[in-house]
Amino acid sequence: MSKTITFDNLNLHERVYLYLRDEIVHNKLKPGSRIEYDKLMEELGVSRTPLRDALNRLQLDNLIEVRPRSGTFVSTPNRKDIEDIYNVRKPLEVTAVELAATFIPQDCYQQLMEEAEHAEEELKKGNTEPFFASDRNLHRVIISYSNNSRLITIMDSLEVQIKWFGIIMTKNLDRPYRAIEMHKKIIKAMQDGKIDEAKRIMAQHIEEVKQDILSDFTEG
Repeated sequence: MSKTITFDNLNLHERVYLYLRDEIVHNKLKPGSRIEYDKLMEELGVSRTPLRDALNRLQLDNLIEVRPRSGTFVSTPNRKDIEDIYNVRKPLEVTAVELAATFIPQDCYQQLMEEAEHAEEELKKGNTEPFFASDRNLHRVIISYSNNSRLITIMDSLEVQIKWFGIIMTKNLDRPYRAIEMHKKIIKAMQDGKIDEAKRIMAQHIEEVKQDILSDFTEG
């Protein structure tokens, strides 16, 4: 018998949304799988209304798709999705590096470096979670210190899909190791005031991630 997950009534649709978003992003609800309303209502112990509201938001996030006369499914990313998002992401994050570098406190740089080193040590044990956490935190910190509200808003809108792509497309540990090495170079260059170098490394880093993800589609 399946276990029922209990939510309180405070912001119920928000809680259902966040739960389902995490299930999709962490690949527990897999790309292409059908969304079974009745099954989810029973599992989550909620009525149709909060579930429908949550699914509407997930559709806006491009995490699910509604197919006429077929049903509701977890989205399956395609090559153009990847290219579109990373082609927008690269120049925005390069700009964020330039805008943020002088505003990030020295102790924050140190913390980011320690997170990257910790993630590297955990990878050696086969644990990828610290890598994903440190990866998203580094990019979020740089974006937030850009102090550019438009840039922050656009990147916020891409955040969920960037995280999702990163998780479902990571096939081996070589990629996280390479990413951590790039992260450390970006942090060091920014900390030392070598802004052009940091921008170049950020552009290279995001392009490499994009090509890694696209290569999975080529292979599969």
